[in-house]
Amino acid sequence: MKRDPLLYAALAAVLVVLASAEYQLAVACGFGTYVAAGVPAALDVYALAALRARRDVFTVVLTLIAVNAASHLVEVGLLPVSVPLVVAVSAVAPLVLWRVHRLSERRPQPTEPAAEVTAPVTIERANDDHPPAAIEAPRPLPEVVPAGVRLLPLVARPQTAQVTTSVPAKQSRQVVTSPVTLTPSELRREARKLNRRLVTDTGRPVTIDRLREEFGLSRRDATELRREVVTEAAP
Repeated sequence: MKRDPLLYAALAAVLVVLASAEYQLAVACGFGTYVAAGVPAALDVYALAALRARRDVFTVVLTLIAVNAASHLVEVGLLPVSVPLVVAVSAVAPLVLWRVHRLSERRPQPTEPAAEVTAPVTIERANDDHPPAAIEAPRPLPEVVPAGVRLLPLVARPQTAQVTTSVPAKQSRQVVTSPVTLTPSELRREARKLNRRLVTDTGRPVTIDRLREEFGLSRRDATELRREVVTEAAP
């Protein structure tokens, strides 16, 4: 209970008031002069024990109200002293003894959760290139791996990346010939030059096939051009 003087004063006054009525009820039920004083004393002890333990407070209040009301009803003649009333008053002392004993017992303190204890667990890492290496990792004891079981985490193998480089292919050179358009006079002049060079080199005039190859002419045009060139070159 809180150490408040007003609280203690109110409690003392209430117990004194109730003790008088409880004593009168005990005397009316046949208790002796000195023995009857034990009934209010027992109830006061029960009330103090309940307030200190913060238990049975409601039960104590109801008991005090019932005893106080019964005492006053007997005093004014509204409640006759009967067998049930005498039995109830006689049971006050044993019941108070039982409840005070229960209130004196300490409640079991709530157990604090056990601290989590971790133990090293050996984990083997599998790898094709290197032997297994032991790694110690903390894990809770409730999750200890059963004996004879090894944890082998999957280790991804190093992947060899294949890179394809594109090399430009060697391209063959292509000679593109574009036809050169010659006028008839230029064509005859070039044909005369060719004919003179061949006569000088080989002693023979230009042929139809050579004219066709050099100037891209048809056989008919090459034949007419050769006749004209050869005729002019003749002495």
